[in-house]
Amino acid sequence: MSLFSKKDQKKVNEKFDFFKQGDFNEDDTKTVLDHEDDILKKCTNVSLAKFLDDIKTMCAMVKVWVKKDYRAIPVKTIGMATLTLVYVFCPQDLIPDYIPGVGLLDDASIVALCIAAIKSDLEAFKVWAKAHLK
Repeated sequence: MSLFSKKDQKKVNEKFDFFKQGDFNEDDTKTVLDHEDDILKKCTNVSLAKFLDDIKTMCAMVKVWVKKDYRAIPVKTIGMATLTLVYVFCPQDLIPDYIPGVGLLDDASIVALCIAAIKSDLEAFKVWAKAHLK
């Protein structure tokens, strides 16, 4: 049984369908880089905690992509990761983050959809990062 209504689940799916287009810009990457600690802090919430490692990986991926250290990743993938992280950072989203118990469920759903969509690119980045990052 889902904690979302069918209407809310449809909204989450529509939002992620927009993210899948990968249309991001420099402001989006700047938001991720400037607020990485805030994004990771949200991962202490039970809804997001299980995604902590992948969220850290997405943050690292955005960081090295911006520095042009790692470009062996489809732009669409970096766009999905970036927009997902911006979504997690922003408190006003489909279900406002301040609502106790359910406020981060939409964030967790978006993150889960993103991870599923970019899993092979995340894994390839982890292999590269192990060899190139300290």
